[in-house]
Amino acid sequence: MDELLKIEDLCVSYYSYRGVVHALNGVSIDMGPREILGLVGETGCGKSTVGLSIVGLVPSPGRIDSGAILLEGEDLTKKSSDQMRELRRTKLALIFQDPSSSLNPVLRVSEQLVEALVVKRTVGRSEAKETALRLLSEVGITNPAVASQYPHELSGGMKQRVMIAMALTGDPKLLIADEPTSSLDVTMQAQIMELLLELGKKKEMAVMLITHNMGLIAQFCERVAVMYAGNIAEFGNVKKVLKSPTHPYTKGLVSAVRLADKNNLSSIPGIVPDLINMTPGCAFAPRCSYVMDVCAKARPPLIEVGETQETACHLYGNGSESK
Repeated sequence: MDELLKIEDLCVSYYSYRGVVHALNGVSIDMGPREILGLVGETGCGKSTVGLSIVGLVPSPGRIDSGAILLEGEDLTKKSSDQMRELRRTKLALIFQDPSSSLNPVLRVSEQLVEALVVKRTVGRSEAKETALRLLSEVGITNPAVASQYPHELSGGMKQRVMIAMALTGDPKLLIADEPTSSLDVTMQAQIMELLLELGKKKEMAVMLITHNMGLIAQFCERVAVMYAGNIAEFGNVKKVLKSPTHPYTKGLVSAVRLADKNNLSSIPGIVPDLINMTPGCAFAPRCSYVMDVCAKARPPLIEVGETQETACHLYGNGSESK
């Protein structure tokens, strides 16, 4: 598979008054052109930090400590702020989690889109106004009156469509959607995801979906990376990962989803680890029912356990499954 994006052993830390928060601890992901890739895991596992690292927007006091982020072979970690700004203008786009806080409340929808178009495409305002209406139409907003409205006059789904339109102003090759459906009802979630899928195919654009929702991952993504405590626990083909999960954490997530419509609720015991005081071994070991002595001593590497599946678990240390 040709690679649009390749993340290699990425480590990101936030330097707080309490200590160093190890947000990402050697994350490696690859992504092909036009691929729909899912990134899933608990709150605080590092999903959003992956997206922010790609677009060069890791907030202070955070920084990339080591690793590489290759976009079409170019290492983004070596780029200057101006160079990253140019890439966000042309090749990269990010949809933030909450459209209500991302849109400017004192500017009409058209003004915000026009501003983005003028900056990203260096076009005149009259041409930008026409393009803004076309982009709104592409995301399913066909009523031109919406362009004259303020964000507070729009529903959650409409705001998210506007955010997607703004992300498309630069014709990106990679769109990172960070929890694009978190504030929407189930019906609207499906509509927004169908829209992203359709736009990805139409514009030959890759989409990285960051979410907690395993149902969305199963329905819309081709591959999935399961994250836990700043690491990739499992990575591979969606159908194989969900049907035959190999990592104990993934098994717990999938089991919880499968039992969601029954009376008994499956859950993973314990709590997520403190990212300031990380142990040298597997971060999931304190919650794992398969724990072994080696789990407390060394962090398991991500290894192949099938043709399209990788896992980071000592149960597979020799590349073959341990019963």
